[in-house]
Amino acid sequence: MRGVPLNFFIFNCIKDDFFVKNRLKCSIAKPKLHKDLFFFSIIPKVCGYLTMDIRMISSHNYIPVIDPTFIKQSPDEFLAENGGFLSEVAIIGKSTSGFVHYRSATAPTNKETNEFFSTFSSIADSIGIKVHAFINGLADSFLGKNPGYSSAKHGGNPNEDFICPTRDAYSVYLKSIVSEIMNYPIKGIIIDNLRFAREDYCFCERCSRTFSQSTDIERIFSLGDLQRDNSLYERWINWRKNNLGEILAEISTVIAGRTDIPLNITIDIDPTAQGAQGALHHFGQDIRVINQYGNPTVHLSAWTPYPSAINTPEYQTLLNNLDVIKTFQNQTQKDINLFLWGTENETIFEIIDALKQEISFKNVFIQNHFPGDYQKRRETHLGLG
Repeated sequence: MRGVPLNFFIFNCIKDDFFVKNRLKCSIAKPKLHKDLFFFSIIPKVCGYLTMDIRMISSHNYIPVIDPTFIKQSPDEFLAENGGFLSEVAIIGKSTSGFVHYRSATAPTNKETNEFFSTFSSIADSIGIKVHAFINGLADSFLGKNPGYSSAKHGGNPNEDFICPTRDAYSVYLKSIVSEIMNYPIKGIIIDNLRFAREDYCFCERCSRTFSQSTDIERIFSLGDLQRDNSLYERWINWRKNNLGEILAEISTVIAGRTDIPLNITIDIDPTAQGAQGALHHFGQDIRVINQYGNPTVHLSAWTPYPSAINTPEYQTLLNNLDVIKTFQNQTQKDINLFLWGTENETIFEIIDALKQEISFKNVFIQNHFPGDYQKRRETHLGLG
């Protein structure tokens, strides 16, 4: 139990082996008034990491990322409580569930949050708060259940949470969602999860047939077959990143000419997934391809705990994993953003400040909790499941 000022909440949960459990879930007891402090009893149901107050994020001139399904507040309630502390905010418009948070003529709408994005962006704009839209790309558990869209491993095992990047109809679908969201008063778009699920995706019938025809090999092949031939494996890597580039080219057509709405695209840099090399080999993400269509946004250490301090081996490992990003920025002078989630406490600001001495991050987006499907996604992206 810990005392906190009236305008600030601290969630104090016991750390445990987070990565074999789900995200933080806490129940909050009724506050007990004691002089000028509220006391909260926090009972961890599944122990994890401390969540950081949104106002704290904004006070450091970073941009909080809001998940409408997580905060359990209406836009009016949230902005009444926090609006005076915010200058910019990012709102998830399309979740990894596949559902959007506005009334859409294109995509399925979350019934509980069907006006969240539209209402929030309208109110925020009226009081001078800039809104950025987060849109999940190929992570889509709604359409992923359709065998015509789902990604698959060799042997045909489908991943119902990820879309095969070669589905042209999905690229058009995603473009339509971006187009709808651009009708709202937003100041930027972040496309997240535009990638392959892992290096052993996608070996669906369409991908196998298309790649085999382009390389004149047998239609049935595995990742191991490709890796035994360096030249063939290199062609596979290029083929995957080019497929993602084609999706970005489709999306960029609706943003062309809108210099007031920058397109930001995440690239996953995680030490456990071999950093920038893993981004390319596992996920098909190439910063040079991303740069053709928008601003690279480094989703840093999504599956690995953040260092506890800058004078640690873990921080040096993290820094080494960003060498490619640093070199790229030095060569291109391109704007690069940073995205973090599951931030624990103020220690992360020391890490961010140190990283900004190495790389000039334009915007820093922070989601102060892990996504609800974190455990499942981590197992997929690190090849654990």
